[in-house]
Amino acid sequence: MQSTASREPVTVAHDDSAEEDLLAAVDLPAPGASPPRAPSLETGVVRGTASGLLVELGGGPVLARRAKSCLTAPDAGDRVLCALDGDQVFVLAVLEGEAGATTRIVVEGDLKVQATGRIGLGAGDQIEIAAAKEVGLFAGKLQVRAQAAVAAIEEIGLVGRSLDAHLQKAVVVAERLEARADRLVQRAKQAFRFIEALEQVRAGVFDVRAEGLAAVRGENTIVAARTLAKLDGEQVKIG
Repeated sequence: MQSTASREPVTVAHDDSAEEDLLAAVDLPAPGASPPRAPSLETGVVRGTASGLLVELGGGPVLARRAKSCLTAPDAGDRVLCALDGDQVFVLAVLEGEAGATTRIVVEGDLKVQATGRIGLGAGDQIEIAAAKEVGLFAGKLQVRAQAAVAAIEEIGLVGRSLDAHLQKAVVVAERLEARADRLVQRAKQAFRFIEALEQVRAGVFDVRAEGLAAVRGENTIVAARTLAKLDGEQVKIG
């Protein structure tokens, strides 16, 4: 008769490290960790703008960034619409602000406004254009219409092919005025010049003609010619 040997229970070892490696490989959330929150929209109030945007949301104050599409710069006290995506908070739009406050369009870097048609700027009071370095206007045709214009310019340079000006009255006040031209033609019904000190004319040929009276008067009058001095008339009176 065959004896039956006593059998000991078999113990199977469990490898915990293998399970952890498997969980890490499939990127499962750790036990007890809350799942990531889905992107959402929420309104809030801007509490500060000194070092970034501090927005008061339902869960408390958070630091936010202005979205690229939000051109209006928020001010403290403005009500804004925010997008929450994980740990990031973006201000999408400024819903309302203080009544009468200035609305500022602010962007990072360069800004270019372009349209396939026309672009119009209108204001009920005033339009200001300011630049730290340069303002350029480039157009096939430039039209400026105003009831009054005032320009304060230290230096001005004008280069053009032709100038056509129609003025009812023109007044030029200058400490020094110079005009250079290959040909200068002036036409007027009446012309008056008042010179306190000296007037000097130097010309290759100087021709003065008058249909009526030509008068030269002076306390001292000198007529000098190097070659020929001629007085011609039906009557010549001296003295």
